[in-house]
Amino acid sequence: MPRLACALLLLAVALPVRATLPERLADTGFGGPGLRSFEPRFPLWSDGAAKQRWIALPPGTTVDASRADAWRFPAGTRLWKTFSVDGHPVETRHLVVQADGRVEAATYVWHDGQARRAPDRGAVLTLPGGRRYELPSVGDCMACHAGARSPVLGFAALQLGPAVPALVREGVIAPAPAAWREQGPDFLAATPAEQAARGYLHGNCGHCHFDGGVPVPLRLALDAGQPPAPVDGAAVLRRAGTRNPYQQMPPLGTREIDAQGLAVLARHFNLNPPEKSP
Repeated sequence: MPRLACALLLLAVALPVRATLPERLADTGFGGPGLRSFEPRFPLWSDGAAKQRWIALPPGTTVDASRADAWRFPAGTRLWKTFSVDGHPVETRHLVVQADGRVEAATYVWHDGQARRAPDRGAVLTLPGGRRYELPSVGDCMACHAGARSPVLGFAALQLGPAVPALVREGVIAPAPAAWREQGPDFLAATPAEQAARGYLHGNCGHCHFDGGVPVPLRLALDAGQPPAPVDGAAVLRRAGTRNPYQQMPPLGTREIDAQGLAVLARHFNLNPPEKSP
């Protein structure tokens, strides 16, 4: 990868951090045996960055899917997500499930073919061409993962959908509803446009907006086999269509509006996308 033109990158790869996860990404098991790649149906918008994801379960363990919308993962489960811009890896985020079900998180910055841990407080990079790129702090990671129905967001029933039957038959997830051996879980939607829009909201907003989540009367998380809850489409479009830091949704991890996603929402709710705003 071309050299990243930012002094903060040097801080990101040099400053010591206080944590149990390794300093080098290579020491987390990344790229080693036992990794399974996966792709969620409704990915989180990350300002156009391309992403690859992997999960590794401890040998002899399974994912408990008895709660269809809140899978529980065995201690020692590891996940990685690499973000790439213009074909070059920039960061890899790593989660490890602890014995109490919570996760420990770290971000690793790629530089000259290797990735080393960034400061827990996060950092700002300048990519070739002058593009600003923000690395999340550990607190940012926990803001989304710690309060969700399951701290693992992308490896879940509705996100994997058609891939679930194979996972059940392989014994990767168990126990699980018997019907999942033949038919992947889904939610009820009247039209393909609703399927796309509700899935987008599930992937981008549902980790916070669910029953028992943030104290806002807006339920965007979907439940397997159930119809979506009513949604104020105008409010959703207004918040998704701004990057005013006091109003934007999602509040973290994005500085650019997802024009394509906004069009999907507007088409379903039969509304005009909001005019471009700060």
